[in-house]
Amino acid sequence: MKPTRLFFIASALMLLSCQAQQTTLTLVQYNVGVFNKYDGSSVEAVAAAVREMGADAATLNEVDSCTTRTGQVDQLAAFAAEMGDWSQHYAAAMPYMGGAYGIGVASRPGLEIIRTDRIALPQLDGKEQRAVAVVEYKDFVLCSTHLDLTLESQLGQIATLNHYVDSVYADCGKPVFLGGDFNAFPDSEPIALMKQSWQLLTPETFSFPSHAPDRCIDYIFVRPNGKKVTVEATSIPQTLQTADLATASDHLPVVVKIVIE
Repeated sequence: MKPTRLFFIASALMLLSCQAQQTTLTLVQYNVGVFNKYDGSSVEAVAAAVREMGADAATLNEVDSCTTRTGQVDQLAAFAAEMGDWSQHYAAAMPYMGGAYGIGVASRPGLEIIRTDRIALPQLDGKEQRAVAVVEYKDFVLCSTHLDLTLESQLGQIATLNHYVDSVYADCGKPVFLGGDFNAFPDSEPIALMKQSWQLLTPETFSFPSHAPDRCIDYIFVRPNGKKVTVEATSIPQTLQTADLATASDHLPVVVKIVIE
């Protein structure tokens, strides 16, 4: 075989190898307001929105599990079923009205789950308990959280979260993504603390309230852990074709499409 032909074959194989090592992923962060902020259950509307945004996985906040407040429905399971048999992992932040109130992670079929975890975050006197839902996949880790309203709580909760990620995933060789309602503005001390060890992937544009957004409190961050993570597109949509975002929740969804290499 001629050397020139061998060169082109080798180049083609190298290109295929590089492409095979790439993972394209679309993530959505959504505070869904217990799927019941305005006019009855919004599970179908939220699912339609997440589907239209082309999500592979979603971090969801303010999710009820079997509470009397929302008809004793396992809301994350209902959302996962509406999405078409998605996998789901729920992390209760606290007991509430006969069930639990917390956060979750949901993902499309085909994403291989390695392990799941729940991290309790520190709680100040009189404040609501908060938590982190963690799902480790074959090629990445995805976490969901919802921080408290006060500065002191937020700083302590971020410190606990960072300690967990440092202890468990610092040497895992895969990126760790974190989506959440941080209850903190882009120029705040908690977000500055996050940016010391995380990269912000999403825009610092308004995400709340959904009907007339005037503040940014919802974000998706990443710790690359040695991987190259490139943002292809990101937005905080105010309108979609298949769902009324002004009534689906009191927050807008945050979406990012990334490539992992």
